Amino acid sequence: MNRPEADDRAAIVGGTTLGVARARAWESATERPLFTDPYARIFVDAAGQPDSDADPAQCSTIANFTAARTKWFDDFFLASSAAGLSQVVILAAGLDARAWRLPWLCDTVIYELDQPKVLAFKTATLSTSGARPAAGYVPVAVDLGG
Repeated sequence: MNRPEADDRAAIVGGTTLGVARARAWESATERPLFTDPYARIFVDAAGQPDSDADPAQCSTIANFTAARTKWFDDFFLASSAAGLSQVVILAAGLDARAWRLPWLCDTVIYELDQPKVLAFKTATLSTSGARPAAGYVPVAVDLGG
C-alpha cells in the first residue's frame, strides 16, 4: 500500500482532528503537563502538518480548552475503570490515543467509532511507531455524516 502524500494525509484526518492532536502534543511538551500523550506528536508529524501551519491566534485558546477537556475525560475514564467499567465507547474518536496511553485494567475494551479513513490512518501510524494498545481495542468504521 502506498503511503498518501502529506496533503492527502492531512485531508484524510481533517483539520479539527489534527488541531486537537496538535494541542495535545503541545500540552504534553509543557513543563508541567496536565496529561501526557506521547502519540499526539507522532500523529501530527505523520500527517505532514508542521506546527508552523497552525494559526497563532487560535492556538492558545484551543490548546487550553483541549488540555482541560482531555484531563477531565482521562480522570473520568480512569476512575470509571477503577470502579469496574470494562467497556468504553468513544464516538468520533479522531486521533484520541486513550486506548494506548492510559493504564486500563486488563479486561477493558475500548470501542472507537469514526470515519474509516481516520481509523485507518490512526492504526497504521501507531503500528508503524511500534505502539500497542494498553487495553482491548476495537475500531468501528462508521459514516458519521449521515
